[in-house]
Amino acid sequence: MTKLIVVIEIAKGKITGITKECLTVAKKLSEDLGVDIEGVMLGHGINDLAVNATKYGIKKIYKVDDAQFAGINILYHTRTLEELVKQFSPPTIIMAGASLYGQEIIPRLAARFNSAIFASVTSLVLEGDNLVGIHPLFEEKLLGTMSADKNQMNFVTILGGNNPEAEIDESLSGEVTDFAPVISERDKRETFVEEKIAKVSVDITKAKLIIAGGRGVGGKEKFGIIHETAKTLGGEVGASRAAVDADWVPYDHEIGQTGKTITPDFYIGCGISGAIQHLVGMRNSKTIIAVNTDEEAPMLDVAHYAIIADLHEVLPELIKKL
Repeated sequence: MTKLIVVIEIAKGKITGITKECLTVAKKLSEDLGVDIEGVMLGHGINDLAVNATKYGIKKIYKVDDAQFAGINILYHTRTLEELVKQFSPPTIIMAGASLYGQEIIPRLAARFNSAIFASVTSLVLEGDNLVGIHPLFEEKLLGTMSADKNQMNFVTILGGNNPEAEIDESLSGEVTDFAPVISERDKRETFVEEKIAKVSVDITKAKLIIAGGRGVGGKEKFGIIHETAKTLGGEVGASRAAVDADWVPYDHEIGQTGKTITPDFYIGCGISGAIQHLVGMRNSKTIIAVNTDEEAPMLDVAHYAIIADLHEVLPELIKKL
């Protein structure tokens, strides 16, 4: 029987959002394959976190809990995961998020097992006897299709910002079993020193409503209307790269290829023309509203609703109505 394993990534003592997206993909795939989702978690002092993870629908978690895994050492993680995977016969699917962690771990494992890899796919589904993944190319101007036999060993990384995060179901539970770490002398050539978490002013990837401003806002002092509207609506502020490069708003708010990928319930783009670099970061928003004076702006091609008007006239009126 096929095994479906999700590598559970931890940051700041919590399961990462991209892992929760993986679990959403895994849930649909597990239903199609008729198998349970299993997981592997590596860290130190993670027993409670592992037990809690079963509430996401993971039936069995292989827990590697050791002081040597207090910080992320890629060689330690890769070696231990390699030994764990050796216990599984094909067909087995090993999945992780396409984070810096997942993109380090999964290709190394695929190479060690001389196996197929679905790299940075937005989805993974079963079609007949094959697994099929979609990989965006050229800033999503093209979508490539990857396919591999479901009956072999397959490794997968899932791109973030393309699937909803799995949610906890308190009625669910699963088994947590210990797996001993495996570290060779050769792996010790790399030593973990310390972990520093970058400080960010806001995490717009979690926002349900985002109002974003672009070059059309007209200046740093004029960006205040974007902040005021976001506050009034109970949302967060986003921005195009042009606004960030002009130092109108911090980088934490940038949406697009060089910024964040977002999937809010509501996205309101104000004074943003809609360059492809920005669109790839927000085009999966559930409802897109564009406010722009240019009827030919590319943003209008992806918008569900458009207001052809000056944002500095529209937003103050919106605030008054609220």
